[in-house]
Formats: sequence, structure tokens, C-alpha cells
Amino acid sequence: MLYVDYNWDLNPNSIIPDKELDTNKLGWKIGEYWKSVEVDGRLMFRKVDKLEEFILKGVDNGNS
Repeated sequence: MLYVDYNWDLNPNSIIPDKELDTNKLGWKIGEYWKSVEVDGRLMFRKVDKLEEFILKGVDNGNS
């Protein structure tokens, strides 16, 4: 999907999408983890799968 005429607030600590963006249509849920990766020289935000999320939570909690 290409979204035109949306205003996003981008800063070093967060990305806040436009209020009009309906993330429910995309299947996004509150609390999901995303990571930034580079694909063909472009930045992409990719959803973290459940196993990786589980592992990352363990590392964050000092259980590594």
C-alpha cells in the first residue's frame, strides 16, 4: 500500500503515524515488536516473530 498525504512525527525516540492511518486494517496490534533492517539499500521496519520476541524479552529482563 502507498499512503499519500499522511503526516508522521519522526524523531530519534519514536515514530508517530498520522491519526487517520487505520492500523487495524494492517493487522497491527498494540505491544508488537518491530526492528529496523536494511533491504536493497532501503530502511524497512519488520515485525519481530514470536520466538525472537520471547528471546529479546529474556535478554531485557537480565535472563541471558
